[in-house]
Amino acid sequence: MNDNISKYLLLLCIAYAYIRLFVTYIRFFARYMFNERVGWDKYIERPRLLFYGIGLLLMHTTYSKIMKDSQEFLSVYSILNLVVFVQGFVFSQITWSKMFKGVFIPSIKKKLRSSKNFNISASKSHLDRLYDELVRYEMLRLEQTTREDFLNALTNNWNAHESKIHFNLDSPSAREFYEFFTTSFPNNSMTLKDFFETSNVIRRPDGRPYNYFTIKNAPIRTPVSKRNGDLQVVFSSFQNQ
Repeated sequence: MNDNISKYLLLLCIAYAYIRLFVTYIRFFARYMFNERVGWDKYIERPRLLFYGIGLLLMHTTYSKIMKDSQEFLSVYSILNLVVFVQGFVFSQITWSKMFKGVFIPSIKKKLRSSKNFNISASKSHLDRLYDELVRYEMLRLEQTTREDFLNALTNNWNAHESKIHFNLDSPSAREFYEFFTTSFPNNSMTLKDFFETSNVIRRPDGRPYNYFTIKNAPIRTPVSKRNGDLQVVFSSFQNQ
């Protein structure tokens, strides 16, 4: 491979990675400077910057080695450096994919966490507002579920408190609550089984735990629950936030 061609191709890859990063984050900076809503999601942007940094480091480190050994481009050492360079480029660019946000980040967070909790990324103000809406539509047993209970159950380690969430919902409605919740706050490691069985923090109107298999099969028996309309209203303000 011609030295100049290889040099410019590798530099083009590095430049592309920087330009794409710059174009995205200059928007955040501009909004911040003009006191507009920044739209910064730390649960996505921090991991993205970490992966980007690793990718760029690999690209810069191997670029100099590739150029140094350009006369022996087909040597094993040069090929290995080129492979690492490409991996660094892919490592940085994969952060823009939907899979990175929807699958990879939740998977990594689940593996890293040492405690058992739902790892919900929703802010306290969002959960406070959700609690108020659930109370408004009488979906909670208010005498058994205080605001503190609600927040403890959703955000703290399961074994660090005695709080329970007592829903005033039948099984199909409770299943739909779970689906609306995970759609509105997707950056978490919550599973259906964790929510209704493993965590042991969710209760039926009679105070007993929901039956997981009943919850799991609820959409088959009841495609639309009794409280579907109310749930849509409750979660409508959290969509696309």
